[in-house]
Amino acid sequence: MLSIIVAVHNQLGHNQLFLEGIKAYTTGSYEVIVIDNHSSDGSADFFEAEGCRVIRNDRNLCYPESMNLGSRAARGDMLCHINNDLYVAPGWNGRLTKAMDRLELDVASPLGLEMMPTPALTDWMQGRWAAIGQGRLSSGKPADRLRTMVRVMYGDWEGYCEEVHRAFSDTVFEGIVGSCVMIRRSAYEKIGGLDERVQAADWDLYYTLRKRELTTGDLRRCMVLGATFVHHFIRATVKSKREPFACTHERWSIDQKWDRREQADLWCKPEDFARSGLGESVGRRLGKPLKKLALELDRLSAWRRLWVPPQRVVEQYRRQFAALGSPAASRLP
Repeated sequence: MLSIIVAVHNQLGHNQLFLEGIKAYTTGSYEVIVIDNHSSDGSADFFEAEGCRVIRNDRNLCYPESMNLGSRAARGDMLCHINNDLYVAPGWNGRLTKAMDRLELDVASPLGLEMMPTPALTDWMQGRWAAIGQGRLSSGKPADRLRTMVRVMYGDWEGYCEEVHRAFSDTVFEGIVGSCVMIRRSAYEKIGGLDERVQAADWDLYYTLRKRELTTGDLRRCMVLGATFVHHFIRATVKSKREPFACTHERWSIDQKWDRREQADLWCKPEDFARSGLGESVGRRLGKPLKKLALELDRLSAWRRLWVPPQRVVEQYRRQFAALGSPAASRLP
């Protein structure tokens, strides 16, 4: 059984759309465990009325502490740590776990706006979503408004998801999409759960698994699988007006636990830690105003997609996947 574990603090609109997607598109046996961190907008009552298991807290706990609390209560042999500002694809869990079984992976993430098969496609997708508004417009909005944003972004959501699967179902590459992480209970128990001190739980999990793979060898690093896609509204939680975290434990940055050299050795993209040259720095400064201008122009026309036939939007993705999506990544055997 799959245990879907989600932490929430208000954001009823996101919670409603999230559960709508889970109920419509999750296959097989599953449970939804909600860690409600002192919501005041009826979110806990909503989830309970929909048949979810709700753990109510009288304070706002941090993400890793919430995930550990839910994981300890879970009954499934597969755990999914997932954000509430996500909308999942048809058959997302079955396609993800099938690919994990085939590759003998312990932990995996689906494709998302944070990571597509190539940097060029990732940039194009993120720019397209930024034109719609990201968390700036999604935080606190009702479910119907959020549903409209998904329609503007993808046209036909189910058609788009099938296009992703057609183009990238055999693609696998190193990385992690922290908004949706599928982890076998056996792997979760081997690492002793998430380190609650580190708020960048996704990076910390990736580093922990990668180091264990290199030393003990009884676990494998996290991989991103093209078998499915999840939409993340991005930064909706950060943009919301939330209570300060009430955790009593220490809170570390990722750099406090892992020094930069070790991160460069363990991270899937060591070039992220390379020193930028003067030319690169100047280039970024000069390019930033142009990028901002292009984004503003995109924003002016983004909502016109509501009047574009949904299939035409999907066809545009098909063309972009072909043009930008040829990954320098391995393929499933």
